[in-house]
Amino acid sequence: MKRNDLREIDLNLLVVFEALIQERNVTRAASRLSMGQPAVSGALRRLRALFNDPLFKRMGREMRPTPRAISVAQTLGPALDCVCSAIANTKA
Repeated sequence: MKRNDLREIDLNLLVVFEALIQERNVTRAASRLSMGQPAVSGALRRLRALFNDPLFKRMGREMRPTPRAISVAQTLGPALDCVCSAIANTKA
């Protein structure tokens, strides 16, 4: 993917993904993000299409990440940290 292609992606979905990977529960992720559960479910649907993977499988009340989700999370966490640092350094 080229950087220009990022224009077609809602980067807010990556924040939802991070909350889901940490909470492993749609309702808790929604609460953490101050979003409604249906909005997080909709974002998960879009994430699944974006990554062409189910990303999470329901196991009782928990959402277990797929191997693809774990791989994405390992890359995404540091990337989001870098974005936060870059923005924090510009606010003075």
